[in-house]
Amino acid sequence: MQCKDIERLIIVSSEEELSPEESRVMEQHLEHCVHCARLRDELEKIRLGVTTMPKPVLPPDLAQKARQRCLDEMRLQSAPAKRVFSRIRSHPIPKYVWAALVPLTVFTMLLVAPAIKEIRLDESLTFESAAALTLLIQNAGMLFFAPILIRRYHSKRENMNGMPMNANAS
Repeated sequence: MQCKDIERLIIVSSEEELSPEESRVMEQHLEHCVHCARLRDELEKIRLGVTTMPKPVLPPDLAQKARQRCLDEMRLQSAPAKRVFSRIRSHPIPKYVWAALVPLTVFTMLLVAPAIKEIRLDESLTFESAAALTLLIQNAGMLFFAPILIRRYHSKRENMNGMPMNANAS
């Protein structure tokens, strides 16, 4: 075996038990190779030093300081999010949008409910089932994206301070 193989065995032997064959080959090599024997001795010294090293003593107020610093950092990061949420809340979804979305949802459910019973995974879709699924997906998309698009429209009309932009302002 070459030295690189023995070095690997030396490192592995510090973490787990080697097979009798691997131990015998390693010991035979270490009798002849000064470099590998020195590596094994150095690793043993390091291992012994680490196990006998006293555990560090931390200052008693370290935990409190770390906790306070984390809280301060979280407050700094949440400030922009609060601004965004306050702008969203300042623009509720208009009542006419809700007035359109609610009947659309009811109409979709009344139209799609009978067709959903016909849908089977092991059968091909009929035209009615495909139309009902298309309508359901289309309306679900509208229900999901309409409030987002309305809020986006309102936010584009404002500047960064949350004040309405006015073309006549000087």
